[in-house]
This record gives sequence, C-alpha cells and structure tokens, in this order.
Amino acid sequence: MKKTTKLLALVLSLVMIATSLSVASFAVAPVIDDDCLPTIVIPGLFQSETQYYENDKVALDSNGQPYKMPFFMDSTTDIVISAVSEALIPIASLLVKQEDKDEKAAYALADVLGDVLFSKQQLDETGHFINDIRATKYENSFDKLSKHDRDSILDHFPMQYYMENAGEDKLFVFSYASLDNMIDIANSLYDYIQFVKEYSGYDRVNIVPVSQGGSVANALLQIYADRGISVSDDINRIVYVVPALNGSTLVGEVFEYGIIDDDHELYRDLLPALLGSDDFTNELVNLVLRLMPKADLNNILDVAVDELVNNYLRYSTALWGLCPTENYPGAREKYLTDNSTSQIVVQTDWYNQAALNSDANILNAIEDGVEVFDIVDYNVPLYHVVDSWDDVQADGIIQVDSTSMGAFSLGVDTPLPEDYVPTHSNCTDPENHDHTDPNGIMDVCTGLLPEHTFYFYGQNHEQTASNDVIMKLASTLLFDSTFTSVHSYPDKFPQFNNARNTKKLMQRINEMKNYDTSTLPATYTAELQGAIAQAEMMLDNTVIDIDEVEAAQTRFNNIYNVIKDYEATGGEETPDDTVTNKENTAYLDFSYVLKDLVVILSKLLYIFCGGGGFSDIFG
Repeated sequence: MKKTTKLLALVLSLVMIATSLSVASFAVAPVIDDDCLPTIVIPGLFQSETQYYENDKVALDSNGQPYKMPFFMDSTTDIVISAVSEALIPIASLLVKQEDKDEKAAYALADVLGDVLFSKQQLDETGHFINDIRATKYENSFDKLSKHDRDSILDHFPMQYYMENAGEDKLFVFSYASLDNMIDIANSLYDYIQFVKEYSGYDRVNIVPVSQGGSVANALLQIYADRGISVSDDINRIVYVVPALNGSTLVGEVFEYGIIDDDHELYRDLLPALLGSDDFTNELVNLVLRLMPKADLNNILDVAVDELVNNYLRYSTALWGLCPTENYPGAREKYLTDNSTSQIVVQTDWYNQAALNSDANILNAIEDGVEVFDIVDYNVPLYHVVDSWDDVQADGIIQVDSTSMGAFSLGVDTPLPEDYVPTHSNCTDPENHDHTDPNGIMDVCTGLLPEHTFYFYGQNHEQTASNDVIMKLASTLLFDSTFTSVHSYPDKFPQFNNARNTKKLMQRINEMKNYDTSTLPATYTAELQGAIAQAEMMLDNTVIDIDEVEAAQTRFNNIYNVIKDYEATGGEETPDDTVTNKENTAYLDFSYVLKDLVVILSKLLYIFCGGGGFSDIFG
C-alpha cells in the first residue's frame, strides 16, 4: 500500500510540474520597454528606515542597542520603571476609590504614553524635530545599495517582478521620517527626482506613491503648481498604490472627536484594533479595563488623545497631511488656535488646500502628458477606533473615497440599491465600457479615473504588499508603456480582482526549493514537489480565485509543517495519512487552559453584563 501511495504521489507531482511549465504567465505577454524609465517609490507611514541620533551617532538604549523605529522606545525595564514611578500611585488610588479625583490617573497615563511613544520625535513650533531624527537616504539605485538596505526595502516593497523586467538599476526609493515637516518632505522629493534624473541620465521618471506617500504626492504636485512648472518635465507615469489622497478617517476623527467610546467597541473591538489579533492579550486587557469605572476609562482615553496631540503630534505637519479635508476645520479649531501654532497653521492650511486641489492637480498633470494609474483595496471595515468605522467603505486604514479619488459606496458589504442613480460619471465611453463591480458595492465611475483604477476586493491595506498580483500589476504598469488602461489586459489584470496574501508562501517556496530533499522520505519529497508546483500554478494566475489560493496554501503549508516536524524530531516520520492533512496542534497544558479561560470569561462577561467596569456592573 505504501509503495502504491508513493508511486501515485510521484506521478501526480510530475503531472503538476509539467502542467505548470506549460502555462504561460500571460495569455498576452506584457511588453517590456527596451529602455525602461527609472522608478521612484514613495513609501507609506513608518515604511522608511529612520534612526535616532545623539552627537552625530546612532543613539543606543540602556541595553546598548540602537533605538528601533517607529517610536524609538527605551528598553522594557526603563519603560516599566518610568510607568511605575509616574502612574502607580494615581492608578492605585483610582482602583481603590473607584474615582479618578482631579483626573490624576488620566494625566499620569497620558504623560507615560507620550514619553514612551513620542518624546524622542517631539517637534518644535516650526514643525521640525527637536532631536536628531534621520531617515536613511538612498543615493544610489537599488543594485548599488548594501544588503541591509536592499533587504529592508524589499521587506516593505517586494518589487522583484519590476526589477526582473526593468533591471535593478532602474529602482530608487525616496525615504522620509513620517512625522516630519510635510513641506520639507515634498521639497526633498522634488530634489530627489532631479537627482535620479541626473544619476540615471533620463529626462523623466516614474513615481509610485504608497499610502501616506499619496499625501506626499499631493504636496509635490502642489509645489509644481505653485512654481508654475509642468509635471511632465520630470514625471512620466504615476502609479498610486492605496494612496491617502484625502487622508484617513482614522486620523481625522481622532483629531476632531477623539476615540470611540461606545460600549460594544470599547469593551470588545477597540483592543483588537489597537493591539492586534491575539485573543488572549486582548481579552486579558479587556478584563483589566473593567477594574476602572467606565466614565473614568472614557476620560482616560480622551485625556490621552488630547495630551498626545497637544504635546507631541500637533506640530507634525506630515501627520496633519493624513487629516481629511472634511475633518480639518474642526481639528484645526481644536488644536491650532493658540499663538504657538501660528507657523504650523500656515503650513497645514497650505497642505489642506493641496488636498482640496488633488483632483485638479492630477488632471492638470494628465493634460501635461503624465499618465496616472491607481490601485485600490476595498470592502474591509475601518479599525474600530472612531465612530464612523461602520459608515464608510474602506480598506481597514483609509476610506476608499480617499484611495480611489471619489468612487462611491454606501459602506462595507452594502450593495448599491437597485434604484441607485449616480450623481455623475467619469467614464470616457459609457456605451462601450463596463465598469460594473461584480460585488455590487462600488460605483467606480464617480471616481476621477475609472479607466485607470484597479480594485482588489477584501484586501487589507496593511497587507497590500503581500498580494503578489498587486505588486505585479504595479510593476507591469511601470515597465510596459502599452499598458494604458484597465482595458489593456482584462484577462490578466481585470479592473476588479480579489485579495490574497502570498508573501510568506513565496518566501517558504524559495526556502524549500533550496532544501536538501535527499534526507527526506520519498513520500515527503513527492508531496513537496507537487505542493510547490500547485502553488506556483496558483501564483501564475493573476486573476485571483480564492478557493484556488486556499487549496494551494493549505497543501503547501501542510507538507512544510510535516518536514519541519521531521527535522525537529530527528527523522521521526509522520503517518502517511497526515502528510497531506497536517493539523496544527498544541499540547494540552495549563497555560493553554488559562488562556482559553480568560478569553471565555471576558466574552461571557460582555454577553451577560455588557459594557462598564466591575463597580458599574455589580455596584
């Protein structure tokens, strides 16, 4: 029976490999320009490597390690000592008395948070860092950078497909500190474009603004407008990737209104949004929060936001660039009205006008001869941090109205009504073009550039770079000048596509391709080869089939885990029937039982008692 199983696995693997080799990556192959123009990536929030310096040297913490971005926090020991010394007594008083008299606990916690997160990145009244904060500058093309810099860049921007076709010498990355001065950043980008032109010998470049990079691009285009310079003198194509062209509702509403205080969100969804997906940690913190009365907890959150913005963030004009134009007047009135902010408000007013001019500046660039494309994620709710999280269509971080230049939707998972009538359409040929969202959620024709905007359903903003199809799409737009609209390659790059996160899978495939399989049982080797072939067939398919993706990932991860277990046990074989059906199991020990109990207790407490602290519920 084992011989039959092994033979069958080998035959299937050979068939899969042969099939994968016969499948072309493109039914219509993309055209690789003979002489591709250089491309400059403009990173998003905290995607540029940034370091904290003292006395012209990289500063070290008390453990002798360089401070790490994005917050340059002290060692855990130092943080604990600081928190205990500043906040222990007022917090203890709150817990004992169930009252935060004179808001001492609220301000103590706010001070600790501000000191821990932003003290080293504090800015002055002109919008510049007080301390020496520097983003790593890349004054060479990618092929001439150090291994450290190359690895750092590819971790955020897996642009291998672009470099395979255009060349490593054509890729450049503009870096900046995300909390820095927006006007300085935009002027530096303008200068960097001139540098790349001179360095490469080309008259024009392509730019790829990613996330917050979209805000920087707004400022850049406004600089061209203010100086009366044609954008096409420098730029050939702009390929936006999930750009914050009108900021993020998360930033705007936190600045204008503060953090959400609804029971459901506060005691169930806020912590997962802020801390991540670890159920145990989230539910444990939720239980701890119940030690405080709800009113005091809400006040602590409000005071924390106000103190952080007032003392640390309101002087960051780059961060103000993420405040949507509709939130800006209220947030400006709240934080930018005293004498200390007179220079800041001049700069933020200028940027807010640049955001209001975004569509006009983009259309002017197009009229000048610049080609503009946009890649948008959609149908992922905003993190549950602000009141309107469930009112807007988003990608988890940015509302789609911002990333898509105005496409219309009623919200996540909310179909457009049958009697829906659009206010306008920007389609250039409505009689012959079909821009219908197959999910019935988006009217993309109200967006500024329906012929040049691509949509990925269910793709989370933070995992955009993990979607290899998005990276291939952006890359092809950069090296193929015949790729001119959503109609160019509909069979390979349709206007509407789906989410997939394959970065880790691709890394593991590369790892296992170099694996010495001579040490493995034959069944393992055969299954590994078959799983790799199936995964590569899936990766070649740029029209994303969710079931195909799940099947390929599951099969590969199963055999990957089997092989890793085989290594760990020193060559102990897994039973044949689990080679293709490996389950992740955990030993039943007290720690797992305790974690489960904490999660269950927290959820049951909310179900039966609702929101509030213990004194609110049982007092």
